[in-house]
Amino acid sequence: MKVKKFFYLALVIIFSGCATAKEVQPPQEPIRILEEEEVQVKEVSSAPESEERTEEDSSEAEEIQTQGIVFAKTEFEGVLKTNFVRLFLEHQENEKNKFQLHFGEKETQQIFPWEVKRVEPGYFFIELPSGPYTMSAVSIPVGTTMASEEMNITFEVVPDEVVYLGTLRMVGTKEKIKLGGVPVIKPGFEFNIEILNEEDQGLVAFEQNYPDVTKKVIIQLMQQNPISVP
Repeated sequence: MKVKKFFYLALVIIFSGCATAKEVQPPQEPIRILEEEEVQVKEVSSAPESEERTEEDSSEAEEIQTQGIVFAKTEFEGVLKTNFVRLFLEHQENEKNKFQLHFGEKETQQIFPWEVKRVEPGYFFIELPSGPYTMSAVSIPVGTTMASEEMNITFEVVPDEVVYLGTLRMVGTKEKIKLGGVPVIKPGFEFNIEILNEEDQGLVAFEQNYPDVTKKVIIQLMQQNPISVP
């Protein structure tokens, strides 16, 4: 009887010892390594996303803040002295910034993606995204169509500043017929350009139109450049 009790106690001790060993056994090493690698991957992948958001936020803030005002006077003479003249403005560094200046009265003839800004003959005051611009073409109505000619006038829009560009005097000397392109025969015209510095008159006109603006006007005349031949 004593032998059976001893044998039974021995079995209990053996099994209970095995159970205890299983409870304190550490987790397998490969599992811990995988967990550490997952944490490292998350840390590395999250850094570029944060940098990209920072760059996007800064670029958006820059677009909002970099605006400027330019003003100038226009004089159209000869065949350019019509009830409507259209000038095309193109940003030299951002092709999305394209504008049309409409002088006079005519139904809007917007050409996507050009944004139309209506202005009156004489002085015009417009707000544009900052940077270098090219006044690339001029158009006038001829019969039921529009005649367009290339030009190359450059100017700068300074961020948060007002810039006087001068007086743009354009004299159309004669009409002509152009051959080539689509349509094959289309109207055109010849013209001369002068850029005049009428600073005193320009500043008076600006004060009359914007009496509450106390910021000093920058004098930076537009420049005429040769038209590049393809």
